[in-house]
Amino acid sequence: MAVIRKSEKKAVAPEAAKPVEKAPRKRVQKAAPSRKEDVVLQFSGQEWNTAELLEQAKTAYVAEGHRMSSIKTIRLYVKPEEQKAYYVINDKATGSIEL
Repeated sequence: MAVIRKSEKKAVAPEAAKPVEKAPRKRVQKAAPSRKEDVVLQFSGQEWNTAELLEQAKTAYVAEGHRMSSIKTIRLYVKPEEQKAYYVINDKATGSIEL
């Protein structure tokens, strides 16, 4: 039988003595279900798609010499009885488009 002396004991590496740290779990965000939203304004037997009216207002604004990238806010006031939509862009520029 072999006798093990204190000086002959195996040294334990300091890494083995520490508990293993796990990397924090990354949360995976699920993509929101894609949906199409559409608003259609109907008046006196006619109808207009509001998304198309917004695009027409932006195009009219750019045709006046402005840049599309300068648009920060846009408000559209639709007046079917006048057959016009009035727009206000960045609380400064105003104009109108025909319906």
